[in-house]
Amino acid sequence: MFRPGAPLEEIEQDVEAMIIELVHKLGRLADSDPEQVGASDRAYIKAFSDAESNSDTDQGALLATAVGRPNLAESLIYLNRRLDQDNLDPGQPTGVIGVIVRLAMDGLWVSDILDATRFDARERARIMNLLTALTRVSDDQLKAMLGAPAAKPRGLDKPA
Repeated sequence: MFRPGAPLEEIEQDVEAMIIELVHKLGRLADSDPEQVGASDRAYIKAFSDAESNSDTDQGALLATAVGRPNLAESLIYLNRRLDQDNLDPGQPTGVIGVIVRLAMDGLWVSDILDATRFDARERARIMNLLTALTRVSDDQLKAMLGAPAAKPRGLDKPA
């Protein structure tokens, strides 16, 4: 992707093209998921689940360039903001799980860039399986996990 001594404009074009292709890949993966609810989040997991490709030098360069020039990552930023807006809709309590899953995958991606050997295959599969399972949690399951607010014991709300 980045050739040694490439002019900045060429590097910027490469970064922007990579990010646009990633956004398209996410769309294709989500569209191919037979279960619509959580499909975008499972696509995100799949797209960022390969430690080897996450840790290659192009990904490190991509991260450094995108941090230094966020305008190049506009398509991914827009996608995440659109998904966040949908996920943070109060009418859909489990939507927030999508935000958490994507943040976890972003963290795993950066972790892979820094140390691709941090998790062995078994540990990584366990992480991916849990994140994928979270994308299928229903509103009722989330309410049960969080528990109902504890009721005050009777008589404790009166002055002594």
